[in-house]
Amino acid sequence: MRVLVISDVHANQVALEAVLSAAPSFDAIWNIGDTVGYGPRPSECLDLMTDRGAAPVLVGNHDLACIGDLDLADFNPVAQIASRWTSSQLTAEHRTYLKKLPAMTTVDGYTLAHGSPRAPIWEYVTNAAIATDNFACLDSDVCVIGHTHIAMYASLRAGQATAEIHRLRDGETLDLLQARYIVNPGSVGQPRDRDPRAAYAMLDTDQGTLTAHRIEYDIRATQRQMALADLPEVLIDRLAWGM
Repeated sequence: MRVLVISDVHANQVALEAVLSAAPSFDAIWNIGDTVGYGPRPSECLDLMTDRGAAPVLVGNHDLACIGDLDLADFNPVAQIASRWTSSQLTAEHRTYLKKLPAMTTVDGYTLAHGSPRAPIWEYVTNAAIATDNFACLDSDVCVIGHTHIAMYASLRAGQATAEIHRLRDGETLDLLQARYIVNPGSVGQPRDRDPRAAYAMLDTDQGTLTAHRIEYDIRATQRQMALADLPEVLIDRLAWGM
């Protein structure tokens, strides 16, 4: 099975549509969470997920904040503004959809968690120590995460006591049969690894491989949509910086 793996769309419809158009043929979409928040098209991005039959779709911390299931006091002031605006755009159906989503699940032997397997909503896997601790929480050999908006992977080979952390670069293919992996495909809608291109990955479950991809999209179109929605300028500017 060929799977399109996406995460952290953050209501960036232009980026999401670019990914869906550019991705090689696939049999399923796995969405690792935070479909909404920050960006200008929350309803449209949720509708694209249902229209394209994405499953599983995870819930992320921004998704939960936008439906009132996380306290906005836990977010910075800019994220609070964006969350309140997003909440005003969601229909009752969108809220029900988000409320039913898990933050972590297992599919065909792959663990999917928005933040980490140890703490699916909030934990950021950013270094080898955190990754090593999370491998101890995993029953599977491969876990796909999101949340940091940084394309990366952690590997733990037989006999190793500490995981290794690496950037996941455009075009790089991981042989998932050679080690245990925690993989972050990066963010579709708001990358933070100094590469503003939308990030996604293609997983081949038959071959046991995962390939990273980046695709350019019309950043200015999304920025114009955000400006019309009166979203914070810092959120608008950062799309062009990839950080």
